[in-house]
Amino acid sequence: MKLIDPRRLLGRVFPIVQWSRSYDTQTAVGDLIAGVTVALTLIPQSIAYASLAGFEPQYGLYASLMGGFTYALMGTCPQINIGPTALLSLLTFTYTSGTNSDFAVLICFVGGIVQLIAGIAQLGFLVEFVSLPVVSGFTSAAAITIASSQIKGLLGLRFSAESFTTTWRGVFQHIYETRLPDTLLSLACCIVLMGMKVLKDIRVKGMQDKKSRGSAVIIQKCLWFAGVGRNAVVVVLAAVLAFFVHQDKNEPLILTGNITPGLPMPQLPPFYTSVGNTTYTTGAMFAHLGSGLLVVPLVGIISNVAIAKAFGIIVLLTLALLTPYFYFIPRAALAAVIVCAVLHMVDITIMKKLWATSRLDIIPLVGTFVCCLALGIELGLICGVGIDVVLLLYYHSRPPLRVQFVDDGNLPPHYAIHPVGGLHFAGAERVRSQLISLRNTKITNTRLEALTVITDDNVPTIPRDPVANGTIAVGNGNNVGNGNNVGNTDNFVGNGTGGAERGRSANILVIYCDALYRMDYTFLQSIKMLVTEWSRSGQVIWCNTRPAIKEQLDSVLHEPVYCDSDLRRFLIGISVVDEQQTITDTPL
Repeated sequence: MKLIDPRRLLGRVFPIVQWSRSYDTQTAVGDLIAGVTVALTLIPQSIAYASLAGFEPQYGLYASLMGGFTYALMGTCPQINIGPTALLSLLTFTYTSGTNSDFAVLICFVGGIVQLIAGIAQLGFLVEFVSLPVVSGFTSAAAITIASSQIKGLLGLRFSAESFTTTWRGVFQHIYETRLPDTLLSLACCIVLMGMKVLKDIRVKGMQDKKSRGSAVIIQKCLWFAGVGRNAVVVVLAAVLAFFVHQDKNEPLILTGNITPGLPMPQLPPFYTSVGNTTYTTGAMFAHLGSGLLVVPLVGIISNVAIAKAFGIIVLLTLALLTPYFYFIPRAALAAVIVCAVLHMVDITIMKKLWATSRLDIIPLVGTFVCCLALGIELGLICGVGIDVVLLLYYHSRPPLRVQFVDDGNLPPHYAIHPVGGLHFAGAERVRSQLISLRNTKITNTRLEALTVITDDNVPTIPRDPVANGTIAVGNGNNVGNGNNVGNTDNFVGNGTGGAERGRSANILVIYCDALYRMDYTFLQSIKMLVTEWSRSGQVIWCNTRPAIKEQLDSVLHEPVYCDSDLRRFLIGISVVDEQQTITDTPL
């Protein structure tokens, strides 16, 4: 048994042990610049997200701090930092509304444990079952819900609301209480934020001489920095304005208020707490949080992340030195920061893409969007996944089954089908009923056009597969049968000639299994009934069958007929036997 090197194991668990050896001054300067840049964006957002979650502003800074330090020790990507998001803040408010901060701490702790277990168990593949239309509908509805929750902050209203519908009901009920100063300030902040957002994308063209090019680079950097730090600029300007306005003992603006400075002592999350006159035990706290213990970590996996290691250090300095100055930050400015931060989450362009590529995927998109707004984002996500599952079952119940009637004179008249992939229980009855309906069917020109090819949506199409020299060509160009190349492309099945004009019937069904990999138990039982019914007046032949499929068929069928060589000779032999049997049974 090979022993594990402790140093190598330590480096895998804590990558900082490895990269710190090559950490130099240049890298430190780059991290400092990145940390300052991210701090200018995320510190105002973190304060705003705390109010979105229904807690005091310092809790947003706490959440921003610990993610950065933890990832700096255990993360593998040097440009990433995990922090609070608007979506998680809204979910936290949904499950902890009417309680205290102990519930928020507990749900975050349990969510982290769930994510850790999921990572160790390699359960990330479960997220793949949430399709992109569902994710798009979910994030768009969440963005609108988050923006709607800030309407009362934008207008200076004061009322409690827990969902999209109750928020707008409260807005209309309290619209006469709108505070004009807060409304004007929030409108101005939104305009400035949207305007400064485009600054980082402006390209300044340099002149020919070296001095002009240097000036252009400096201007470009300044514009980019102003665009990235727009949240801090707006919040600082709004706070300065509020400071001078409130010097006259007048309070036209709703302010953030006091923020507790410093850091709390590290401790285990609370497993019991009191809210008013009610004491919650551990079981009662878990019962109150309910599905949020799983929904919050799931959404956390789907959510985006921010950047930069040094951001955590700047948050520390902010908590230690700057919290007294946050008193004058207007709530309207924080609401504007949140609204402008989530607007990009609304994905409108996906509708056009789905209409052009897969219109059926519009159903889970719209369904998820509507359910998230009407029922709440957590139930809406579950409904979206449920719609996806229903559509997935619908697709499985309509497996692509290609049925051809072959009668060109080279082969006895028969039906040929080419199942692909796996056949499962959802489509068992539909496939069986389709094939049973073909038995003893009189083939005419009209009937031929309707039955020659059956696609997954049951739309008849004109076949393009030539039949020559006993070899039937599959639609993708692969040869089936004895391996002879198909050289004659003049005789096509379904051209209205041959047996089709004579109104003959076919009692032979040839199933090509070269592209069939699996059948479940329910489908095998359906196959058994199919063979039993078809064999009353015909024959079912399994062609090019894999050993695994043969083993499955042998377990349910009595002496199944296999053909893995010359199909033409095999079919002619069956036809001769049938004709002799018919002559013998005919009364004189």
